[in-house]
Amino acid sequence: MTSITQQVTPLIYQTETATATSYATETLSGVLDVGCGLHPRGDVNVDLYIDSRHRRSGNGPNINPETVQNFVQADACNMYMFRNQQFDTVRCYHLIEHIPAPGCWDLLKELWRVTKHHLVIVCPNRYWLKFPKLNRSRNHVSNFDAKTFEKAVPQILGTRNFEVKNIYRGIFSKMIPFPQWPHLVRLDVWRNR
Repeated sequence: MTSITQQVTPLIYQTETATATSYATETLSGVLDVGCGLHPRGDVNVDLYIDSRHRRSGNGPNINPETVQNFVQADACNMYMFRNQQFDTVRCYHLIEHIPAPGCWDLLKELWRVTKHHLVIVCPNRYWLKFPKLNRSRNHVSNFDAKTFEKAVPQILGTRNFEVKNIYRGIFSKMIPFPQWPHLVRLDVWRNR
């Protein structure tokens, strides 16, 4: 049985600024948003799932590729349509935690392959596991914290030119003085800094 990622053929949706064949040959020096979902932030935006039944537990609207700038429907772990180091900045927000190990590390390698200067990954902090009553998503199959990335990045990417930060917030509200806890992990990796 093949996985859903092996069954989907990448589709490149054209806009006024790009054609389907331009990605492999054109020098795109902007921002690639991988796993863009409903809030694309890149000059080129990649997501595997358009239909909402594969995202957000089946809730919410579908992605409309016609309205997303330079949308590419593709598996983030295999973005063969892009050259090595094609994008100045690659962003991947809230995707890596949905990919089971060792696939999550394959995603990290693929994101680094297409990154020319700066890679940014943001994902939930594994600290959530200490609060079982907070309705943690069953779709989060990999868990990360700063130490996980500090150990993995030099081994997997072969670079020490990175920074990992825990992003903290109070558990209920800024108005209620509960202790701060790590909510997200942000990984920044640079080729030349």
